[in-house]
Amino acid sequence: MPISSTLPRRATSLGHSLDGKVVLPGDERFDDARRAWNLAVDQRPAAVAFPESAVEVAAAVSWATSRGLWVAAQGTGHNAGPLGPLGETVLLRTDRMRGIRIDPATRTARAEAGVVWIDVVQAAAGHGLAALAGSSPDVGVTGYTLGGGLSFLGRKYGLAANNVTAA
Repeated sequence: MPISSTLPRRATSLGHSLDGKVVLPGDERFDDARRAWNLAVDQRPAAVAFPESAVEVAAAVSWATSRGLWVAAQGTGHNAGPLGPLGETVLLRTDRMRGIRIDPATRTARAEAGVVWIDVVQAAAGHGLAALAGSSPDVGVTGYTLGGGLSFLGRKYGLAANNVTAA
């Protein structure tokens, strides 16, 4: 029997770990939960989890791996296509992880996994700083940066990926 066909019965422990922040196939919220920004990609994961902290991410990953499920993280879903089939995958939607800290002394930003560039740009501007963001304000910082991230400021300051100091 495929893992996804028994998932609803076994999802209770994940729901407790994530305080009900899990949506399963058959739930009326499933279509909205699985939808990526790129509407050309029809994602159909085994479950969608909405963690709000690193502790909740760890709980979801532990739950999924203990059941033989894959895990895929997604902030906005701009580049959802390369994830491929998600039938045996728990999709971690990180868009609720939106914490940002700007350190004006070191001219650095710390952004959680679901932060989009407009949030960083606005927070940095409050300190007279600019971010190595691209032209689209609703692209996730994590995906953009890990994908290289070529900013308008790139000729002077390099790729966003070259400026990562910790992950």
